[in-house]
Amino acid sequence: MRNRPDKMAAMIERSGIGHEAFQRLIDATYARASEVLDSVGRLAAACRKAELPMLSHDDMSPSQRRQYHKLGCRIAEFPIDVATAAAAAEGEDWIVFGAPNVVRGGSHTGCPSAVEMVRHGLCSVLASDYYYPALLEAPLRLVASEAVPFEEAWRLVSSHPARAVALNDRGEIAAGYRADIIIVDSRAPLPDAVLTITGGRIVRCTRPSLLA
Repeated sequence: MRNRPDKMAAMIERSGIGHEAFQRLIDATYARASEVLDSVGRLAAACRKAELPMLSHDDMSPSQRRQYHKLGCRIAEFPIDVATAAAAAEGEDWIVFGAPNVVRGGSHTGCPSAVEMVRHGLCSVLASDYYYPALLEAPLRLVASEAVPFEEAWRLVSSHPARAVALNDRGEIAAGYRADIIIVDSRAPLPDAVLTITGGRIVRCTRPSLLA
């Protein structure tokens, strides 16, 4: 933040507390940098005790990913480079990249291509990353680019995310699971979820003919 005056200006504007007050807040925060590792360790211990899934964000190196893995953090969201993603794969961790990355054909921040990560087995989950429609389109783009077959592509937005966060009653169409199903029309310029079933109950339908 200190080295990004452009970003700092935007944060000051959002905070509404003025430049000097914001600078004091930053200085006070940086002064406690030595406390971060212990705080993360305590938080991770609480999550392990409560059996809550943990994920790290923007892991910067293989060593950082391994450090989080030791804390019980088994989901790596947006590893910064191929080597870090590979370290997550070695630890059999879930690896998350953005579905918009797939749709636009690459990262807008210079990070790895999600398509290539999927192709090389270094992506096991796709996240909406602020643009929810991408979750429908990304699997189809992966199939079109011959990165993986459709079944594997769809798992990235269905069963894999469910397993990663221990929602073990959904993500698949199988006996004993929630009956959460969508019917998607992939023929339009953008894929359209025309029928949504949640827990076995129709909650949305844009094509009444489907119910005839």
